[in-house]
Amino acid sequence: MSIQKILIDKYIILFLILSFFGMKNYLLLYSKYYVLSKGKNFLNKCLEATSLKRKLNISFNIPKVSVIIPVFNCENTIKYSISSIQNQKLEEIEIILVNDFSKDNSRYIIEEMQKEDPRIVIINNNQNFGTLYSRNIGAIYASGKYIFCLDNDDMILNEEIISKLYNLETKYNYDIIGFKIINANNYRADITNMYDDPFISRKHNQIIYQPHLKYLSITNNDCHVWGKIIKNEIYKKAISLLGLKRRTTYLCNAEDDVIVLMLFKVAKSFRFIPMYGLFHLISGKTAAFTLPKDHIVFSKLFFLDLLFDVSENNYQEKKYVVNNAILIKNFFLAKNLTFNKKNNKYFKKIYKKIFNCPYISLENKAYLKNIFNKI
Repeated sequence: MSIQKILIDKYIILFLILSFFGMKNYLLLYSKYYVLSKGKNFLNKCLEATSLKRKLNISFNIPKVSVIIPVFNCENTIKYSISSIQNQKLEEIEIILVNDFSKDNSRYIIEEMQKEDPRIVIINNNQNFGTLYSRNIGAIYASGKYIFCLDNDDMILNEEIISKLYNLETKYNYDIIGFKIINANNYRADITNMYDDPFISRKHNQIIYQPHLKYLSITNNDCHVWGKIIKNEIYKKAISLLGLKRRTTYLCNAEDDVIVLMLFKVAKSFRFIPMYGLFHLISGKTAAFTLPKDHIVFSKLFFLDLLFDVSENNYQEKKYVVNNAILIKNFFLAKNLTFNKKNNKYFKKIYKKIFNCPYISLENKAYLKNIFNKI
């Protein structure tokens, strides 16, 4: 065989390989476009139908899934979130709306929607307790076999997602199933202006079991409670463990980090599936943009304190605390956040606890002391 023919054959093989990968990427892009086009049609349907337009045939005693939405001053969005649930093919759904002492017309809107849909349950807080507390109250009340959390400005992306997730859960018996999220800055956004949620875990079809699951929320940045369907008993165990370790009410920043940490600690199995299931609205009106800086600082410190308490007493476990402390330090510097008197006292209490812990190495303690002296 001549050298020229060998080179030609190599180029042909290379061309075929490149063609294969090009076709694969094209098919993936086409698949995404098709899914999002279908999802966009469903979103438009929900945006146009602010109340239920079909007759329900409700004959179930126990719902298959409980959907929990904390409701706070969301009069312009809550009807769309609820509509995306009402238009699900699975009807055996309980819709739990926890009104967190709203000051606008949110309560009136959800009460009017409740008149048309007996699946809606409204819990009214007698004061503003925050997102974490409200979600937990909803989860304690929930009677469905599984729990699905939704923010009051987000929407389910297609009419089959809850039924598909429920069927997967019951077939494989995972404690938690996560799925892909699509982001956009308004409900009417074109498909080209929608983008994938950037979290690492959502790029892979993966199955994780304990003990690797324990700190997935930290190591893999998978920190949102929405974008998951969770066994009812797992959620309640997480709330119980959180109550034993730390009690707080008003927490509206990093509250997902808190409950997801507890969920992954008590769950035995987690599966992520590469299926788009949720439309997440990126808005400058959300808590992350509007909360006082002192509350944001407290939330980060609270999470570090909780992480220290729930980690086991060994060097490997406490290393997670150190790594998260470094992340918090970087977050403070990036956001130009400072401690007020109350948070400074809390900060000192946490770090005194860390520095006195025999399961954190002297080297790590010295490193933490050095970097936090710069704050």
